[in-house]
Amino acid sequence: MGSTITQGAAGASLLTLAAVATMGPNSVVMAQGATDAATGRQDEVVIVVTAGRREQSINEIARTVVVIDVSTLEENFVKTSNVVDLLGSTVPGFGAPTGIDLIRTNTLRGRDPQYLIDGVPLSFNGGSAFRTSPLTKFDPETLGRVEILYGPTAIYGAGAAGGVVQFFTRDAAEEPISVELRKQTTFFPEEDEHFGDTSLSWKSSAEISGTLDRFDYVVAASYDSQNAVIDGNGDVSGPTYYGFYDTTNYFAKAGFNITPDQRIQGFFNFSELEEDGRVFTPVPNDENFGIAVLGDNQTPYTYGDFAPTDEKLFYSISYTHSDFFGGDLEAVFYGRDDSLISSIIPLGAFPPPFPSNYQTTQDFEGTGWRLQYARDIGDRASVIVGVDYDDQSQEQRALVYDLGSDVFEARDITNLIRNDLFIYPYEVETLGIFVQAEYEVVDDLRLSLGLRYEEPEFSIEGGTRVFELTVDEDDNQVSRPGGSGGSDGLAFNIGVSYDVIDDLTVFANFSQAVELPSLGQLGNLIPPDATFESAEAIEPQIIDNYEIGLRAQAGTVAYTFAAFFSESDFGENFIYDPETLLGQYNRSPEEIYGFEVTADWEVLPQFDLLGTFSWSEGEFDPDGDGPLGFQAQSALDIQPWKATLNGQYEFNDKTSGNFQWLVVGDRDTAFDDGTDLYEITGYGVVDIGVNRDIGPGVLSVQITNLLDNLYLSPASQTYENNILFNSRVNPSAGRAISLAYKLTL
Repeated sequence: MGSTITQGAAGASLLTLAAVATMGPNSVVMAQGATDAATGRQDEVVIVVTAGRREQSINEIARTVVVIDVSTLEENFVKTSNVVDLLGSTVPGFGAPTGIDLIRTNTLRGRDPQYLIDGVPLSFNGGSAFRTSPLTKFDPETLGRVEILYGPTAIYGAGAAGGVVQFFTRDAAEEPISVELRKQTTFFPEEDEHFGDTSLSWKSSAEISGTLDRFDYVVAASYDSQNAVIDGNGDVSGPTYYGFYDTTNYFAKAGFNITPDQRIQGFFNFSELEEDGRVFTPVPNDENFGIAVLGDNQTPYTYGDFAPTDEKLFYSISYTHSDFFGGDLEAVFYGRDDSLISSIIPLGAFPPPFPSNYQTTQDFEGTGWRLQYARDIGDRASVIVGVDYDDQSQEQRALVYDLGSDVFEARDITNLIRNDLFIYPYEVETLGIFVQAEYEVVDDLRLSLGLRYEEPEFSIEGGTRVFELTVDEDDNQVSRPGGSGGSDGLAFNIGVSYDVIDDLTVFANFSQAVELPSLGQLGNLIPPDATFESAEAIEPQIIDNYEIGLRAQAGTVAYTFAAFFSESDFGENFIYDPETLLGQYNRSPEEIYGFEVTADWEVLPQFDLLGTFSWSEGEFDPDGDGPLGFQAQSALDIQPWKATLNGQYEFNDKTSGNFQWLVVGDRDTAFDDGTDLYEITGYGVVDIGVNRDIGPGVLSVQITNLLDNLYLSPASQTYENNILFNSRVNPSAGRAISLAYKLTL
């Protein structure tokens, strides 16, 4: 659902069906239309989105777009601060909620999207990081809306093969000063001591914003204490060796209007996650799920120079001119810096060949800039041109300790014996030049054309990987060579949208992407005696994407439909090795296809229902047009079908209620074809909530997993039947109650 339903003076719902039909689910970024008293239907609503790097009416975009508004964000973040789970429960085509902050099984239509916040890229080109997520870099309470643009486009380059997920932070209040205070707590009623310190989580946040003449500002801070998750059996669920953690986040955004046409704005965000030293012992329960038992000695570990922490910093400064030679000029400079030191991975957490008693460290740095110019050409055409530059580096290492069998009693993590094992460090520089044009051929027919030139260059350090299985005749791990590479390519897109009648718009598009391989995984692809420069595995893939769809309204029901097909001749596909039980990456032809449907029904002026359904499938040819033919892609890339039913009901002008029924289906095609070791088993989850205006503030209550189902998310099921990772097969959260109070001054 896009918004809590409120009543206008004439009794019309502010959540118009025209808006939902145009936007897709989860959206209310709109102007109110007038209601026809005889039919109950409303005039067309103009909805403006900016994920396309300039303001556009949604009807002008010949592709699927979803917008999540601030009220939907606030409703969902009463349940959780996990951005991955928000997208998984609201966005069709995005993987189901995982219950963890990692992006695992969370592609968009089977491919990785690019994540940005106020135009700053959060995800790195060349593959995602191990044990980290671009969606943990900020406090979601600073967000004002989220826009999802499906499929590759000329205006976004490598790293955006699945589309773009753009987060926009809140705007400043119009008055000189506005203060918002928020307190939230979550507990599990089935736990024996649900108000104890094992699982009780809480969060406090404060925001101050305002506008003073030509200056505006937003400053926010939060403290989030997350403890254990309790499953449907009342047991502590993992990941069992990561520990409990507290997160502090600081955010600031300020802007100054130099003239009515010129503006300069900067923003800064810093978050720090710290673990408190408690580590659970993983044990299986009767269902063979991984649960956790808290040891008697809970004195925090003593670390040397590598105490667990996760620090993330990003910042930007931008300049805009809305009348630069008759067009809009925008320049942005940004930077980011991530540093992660994990908790100890204890003895026995993984069997050989994995090392025991180790930590991982990760360091990511990046800077970049964007320059673009957009202008209208007459009344029917517009064009946007731009240049993007991004420079990033990453390094991930393992620290191996000699701790002995008494580590849980001694709590001493200081005897470091090795720190030179890693997942390949690399650096990537990317230059992109693009042009995108829109043309209204006639009043109801619109055409879009785009072209992007992309030139990425990268270098990779050689050495010994942490989980390397290749050994020489003396049983020493083999050191692989480093190297460098580069490529360039053109990506093209064309789209058309046509208003068949007033309440029916159809669209179609073809788009391409140039995508780098996962550079950190090249050790799985390149033999030890090969060089990176000569290896076919470093070649980027060209992705061709096709989409058709419609947006329509019939009476009080608005609906959308979109079908897609994408293919590449040199894709990157994951497949398990039955001998080592580790994954291998295979560069081979691939095809991904599927569809999404949404329907919104205004049952009553105060009652609205929204349903969504998405399904996709993917296949690849592991031997490249050989005798094996195509087989199903892994569940790490292709998720099972997903359906949601959301309801909003306004009891009166102070009280509203909501519910969501999320259903995730089965998927066994990859297991049957031998790609995966596991079958995905479906499940259903029901959440309910109520919001009550109690004077100066709003009290919200949300109950998640109302029926207290015991189930595994698809992300957790991807560890099943693998003795190397079965300690990570952890059930999702059982019934939980979250209380939040927001006070605005």
